[in-house]
Amino acid sequence: MRRLARTVSLSAASAVMVAAGGCGGDSYPTAPADTVSPSTSSGPPVDGGTFASPLLLVDALNKGGVACTGYEAIVQPRGAIARGRCYVAGEEYTVGIYASAEEARAQPGSMAELLRGVSPVDIVLGQNWTVGCPDQPACGKVAAALGGEVFHEDA
Repeated sequence: MRRLARTVSLSAASAVMVAAGGCGGDSYPTAPADTVSPSTSSGPPVDGGTFASPLLLVDALNKGGVACTGYEAIVQPRGAIARGRCYVAGEEYTVGIYASAEEARAQPGSMAELLRGVSPVDIVLGQNWTVGCPDQPACGKVAAALGGEVFHEDA
């Protein structure tokens, strides 16, 4: 089952993730009555904005309170302009920059197809970037720091 959730920042320490599930196709976000529309003046842009490089994305994660260290570029990134990895509390996060929003939005589906039956997929999507996280709670923290949408698909 594919799930696409919009994460909204209520404070720096918390995020509300809302998921709309469905079978056989993409699902679109819906919000329960108790969510609050985030303000771009008090937090990250709802759509995650754009980044020119993985290093700038990692810098924004760090400024947002997600300490991503030990950055390493990934040589010849498939499907991305640039990609790298960094580590948060020993867990690997993959950061990617894409030529267009369409290419960024294609990444979660490609990963889900590749890993179907093997591993769940947890990714945060911005306008031209993605951050691959170890799990949904980690992606919630990334989305609280950067904005964007959380994508989850079970193995």
